[in-house]
Amino acid sequence: MEPADWPASKALRLEALQDSPTAYCETYADAVGLPDERWQALAARGAVGGDSFQVLAFVDSRPVASCVGYRERDDAGLAAVYVTPSWRGRGLLDRLVREVAGWARAEGAPRLRLLVHESNAPAQRAYERLGFVVTGHREPYPLDPSTDEVEMALTL
Repeated sequence: MEPADWPASKALRLEALQDSPTAYCETYADAVGLPDERWQALAARGAVGGDSFQVLAFVDSRPVASCVGYRERDDAGLAAVYVTPSWRGRGLLDRLVREVAGWARAEGAPRLRLLVHESNAPAQRAYERLGFVVTGHREPYPLDPSTDEVEMALTL
């Protein structure tokens, strides 16, 4: 990703928040009101040389998938994973996660971990197919603490 990709990143994030609201820790209403400078800063962080690693997939110049890797403690984290519904099941998730896992290995992380909402069984199955396992750790979901997010991890 390049910093100039911020409009594509913004468009895909807003689509994701409308399509899968419990998959993220922010709401569409909050995100849509963010100034462009905030989206530009997020893109710069995820670009080559930034403090995180964002991967975008495009089809005919339209963004159709994205995910972000970041360092946390000794591990790497995987977040903001999204594939446009019409492109699901075509291998994009696998390719994006492989890219982030490669970045995490290069960063020296022993594992790649993520949090997925307990009600999102399709995402949990997709991550299991990629080699992630449930660790047993759970955290309250920030937008509804009466529900949990389940931690899954991939050994690198």
